[in-house]
Amino acid sequence: MLTKTLTKSALALTVVFLLCGFSKQETPAGQPSAERKAQDALPQANDDMWKTFAKCKVHLDPKKYTYSIDYTPEVKAMEGKPFTISGFMLPLEPKEKFTHYLLSKRTPTCPFCPPGEPNEIVEVFSKKPVTWDEGIVVVTGTMHFTSNPEMGLFFQMKDGDSMSTAPFKDKNKLPVF
Repeated sequence: MLTKTLTKSALALTVVFLLCGFSKQETPAGQPSAERKAQDALPQANDDMWKTFAKCKVHLDPKKYTYSIDYTPEVKAMEGKPFTISGFMLPLEPKEKFTHYLLSKRTPTCPFCPPGEPNEIVEVFSKKPVTWDEGIVVVTGTMHFTSNPEMGLFFQMKDGDSMSTAPFKDKNKLPVF
């Protein structure tokens, strides 16, 4: 009974979590500009993979409140291939260890709202259960595309592995990649 309640609660929180960050849209599609400005002052994962994903244009249909994305040829060529990316974990399962989570370029500031744009989020399915880490982590897996226009999810990593905390050269500064 408790497991069913937790599962239903987790599903409800996941929907709220995903919709919260992408609900109010301004140009371009994504966070309101004031929220984005505040997010820009927080730590970010700045590896080249996020720069590659940023070239994919995201569009919002204001009547349907759905997203679409234009993948670049460079990103399309990544389908089914291994890639490595760093970011902040946003768990989607109410467990101490989990295998399904979001990885975000930007620091999460709300437990129910993914920060940033849809091209700054990767849905991760890991091989082995992992525990949450509040810092920037590095994950390697296989690139797949998903189309979830209601939730703004377009990038997916399958068989995520090698999760580790990113190296810090100075504990008071961001990791260097």
